Amino acid sequence: MSEVMLREDLLASFRTLKGQFATSLAEANELDRQFVILNQQFRTNMATHLGDAQKKLPKDNPLSSQLDAFLSAIADTDTAWNKKIIGRDKGIKFRKGFNDSLLVFIYGKVKSGKSSLGNYMAWGNTDPNLSVKAALSPDSHPSYFTHENTCASNGDSQDEALNRKEFRVGATEATSSIQGFRLPGLTWVDSPGLHSVNEENGRLAKDYVEHADLILYTMRSDAPGRASDLHEIRSLNTQDKEMLILVTGSDINDEDWDDELDEMKVTVQMKSAEQRKMQRDFIGKELGFVDSKKLLSISARYAQEHADNLEKMADSGMGQLFSTLHHISQDRGLRLKKNVPMQNFYNFMKECQAELKPYKQLIADLETTISKLMADVPKAVTCEIRAAQAKMRREIEIDFDELAGRRNEEYLMNVALRKAHRNWDSLLQVVIGQALSNVFAQITEDFKDAVSKTWHTAALKLPDFNLDKAMEQIPGGVRKGNRGLTGVLGTIVGTAAGALLGPLGAAAGGALGGALGGAVGRSAEVSMREVEVITGDNLEQLRAQTHVAYAQAIETTVRQQADVSLTRQLDAALQTTRTLTEEVTRTQQGFEELKQTAQQKIQK
Repeated sequence: MSEVMLREDLLASFRTLKGQFATSLAEANELDRQFVILNQQFRTNMATHLGDAQKKLPKDNPLSSQLDAFLSAIADTDTAWNKKIIGRDKGIKFRKGFNDSLLVFIYGKVKSGKSSLGNYMAWGNTDPNLSVKAALSPDSHPSYFTHENTCASNGDSQDEALNRKEFRVGATEATSSIQGFRLPGLTWVDSPGLHSVNEENGRLAKDYVEHADLILYTMRSDAPGRASDLHEIRSLNTQDKEMLILVTGSDINDEDWDDELDEMKVTVQMKSAEQRKMQRDFIGKELGFVDSKKLLSISARYAQEHADNLEKMADSGMGQLFSTLHHISQDRGLRLKKNVPMQNFYNFMKECQAELKPYKQLIADLETTISKLMADVPKAVTCEIRAAQAKMRREIEIDFDELAGRRNEEYLMNVALRKAHRNWDSLLQVVIGQALSNVFAQITEDFKDAVSKTWHTAALKLPDFNLDKAMEQIPGGVRKGNRGLTGVLGTIVGTAAGALLGPLGAAAGGALGGALGGAVGRSAEVSMREVEVITGDNLEQLRAQTHVAYAQAIETTVRQQADVSLTRQLDAALQTTRTLTEEVTRTQQGFEELKQTAQQKIQK
């Protein structure tokens, strides 16, 4: 870099470019407009889909906690995204005020010489006083501005540069603002120092640096190539930013005793050319991608003391800096003005695409959970049904064992059965509720109501207890016979009648009378009556039917409720994840299209 240019010549060259820099940003603005629409649609649609899913899902559902976590993560991601968008919007508004000039941004760590360099560029003096300012013609005075201030302690106050017409130097935290000055064709921005004790200062600088046409990165000569500086430079390089690296303060104080004045005389001397080259080579080697022409060792203080000496200006490094700025403005200035907004937009689209990755991961995690639950539900439902049926069976068995003692009393048995039936119905609700509770983690009132309505609408009908009966004949008593009495009477009557015929007639008459009397009389006999006899009952059949009825009620109700209250919700939640995935994919494609459009418009 042998070419040398004076400050006045550089500023004159910028004046000739002012009109050319007034370029239209209509294309970049149109892409911004499309992005805003796409981003708003995405955020609105995501919020709507998730809100609907949350309303449909009871709080006790196993998915509720994960959906809440999902919504929280989405909110965190939205917050981070909003911060980036707000920062970008600030930068866009900032840049729009300087479309007619090359926007040069001074960036670097605290106490790296940024403000001193800015003062020299503005006034030709690192710490200008009133007399220095008065020496310049009014039309050569820079126009100062302050864009944003962090109000950090020890930093410059609001509008300090605007009021003082210079940047404050020397303080530990000299700059806590985005501040700068304008000269025809040139906008010079001084930024807060990186790695400041006030973190807001560094964040503020990073919010604006991407909108610069050209970055001048400053690092002190007494500590060149620190890891923190190299990290920041690499980060800027990944954004394809036009950048020069300046090793500031490349001078030393030379002390010599003045015999005439009898005092120590201090003069500013440049560090040796060899030492300066060694520092630049070290930085270039550590970075591995920096062209030697983009590394300059400078001393604004030395240039200030030798402003009229071209040779010493060249030695100060400021002459080469001015020459480099001139060539950039002439050769690439217009291209930079057009490219920077497009390049920034391209980079922003890449960041937006990266911001969508957490959404996709969250959705994938939620879908995995839903799929696992859908696979687990049938097994859990079957397991709980069997447990509920077993409990119901045990209680029914106990009751039937007690009822067996009344099996000969049909009426009382049916009264006891109706009472047991009511108890079994109550128990049925309990065991079904417990089964659902175990499946769903806890029972809500909605679940209880649904369960009650489900099994009561088809109330269990059990048969009455019946005794098996038959009719049988049993002895009712004994009736005495009168055959002996009638035989005696017949014998008497026959004998009397036969006596009329003589002794033989009497004997024959008595025998015949006795036989006839016996025939007319009756023998003794047993009387019979018909009675109802219990031959059996339907108690065991009733027991079996009761088991079947309640087992089926449990099976039907639990499965139905699992389907209504969980399986269908899981299906709906799964559909929600698919809708969210489609939304993210659609937005990613939109970002990709905008990114490709920006890339096509970047001039190589």
